Amino acid sequence: MLTRLPNWQSALSAYLVESAHTRFAYGVLDCGLFAAGAIAAMTGVDAARALRGQYHSRAEAFAAIRRLCGRPTVEAVAEHLAKSLGVPEVSAACAQRGDPVLLRSGRRSSLGIVAMHGTEILTPCRDGLLRLPLSHATRAWHI
Repeated sequence: MLTRLPNWQSALSAYLVESAHTRFAYGVLDCGLFAAGAIAAMTGVDAARALRGQYHSRAEAFAAIRRLCGRPTVEAVAEHLAKSLGVPEVSAACAQRGDPVLLRSGRRSSLGIVAMHGTEILTPCRDGLLRLPLSHATRAWHI
């Protein structure tokens, strides 16, 4: 089970500032690596260690996810990592600051984290971090 470090709020805030203007890029700052970076800032544990450096494109990312957890979906890797790290799932409506969340748009899913004020989700996009209402989360895990 993951435990937040005593300075998790300032560490997460610093990570978000660092990520705010970083463009989306598979293998650099995609939705999974962004969420994993936030988790690492809060806990000191790199949840994406098994995937880091394994891909540089969308196709390579999903091939790496398939190798890791058997299904090539964002939801599958989130479930796999949550289970392996002992991170409990919570209702998306109960997600708190820093908690990773799953977003779904049609057939596509992505990961984000709950922003510091607790009412929005942050997820990487082409020009930096996209802010969405917390109501867009379909699943959540409490760190």
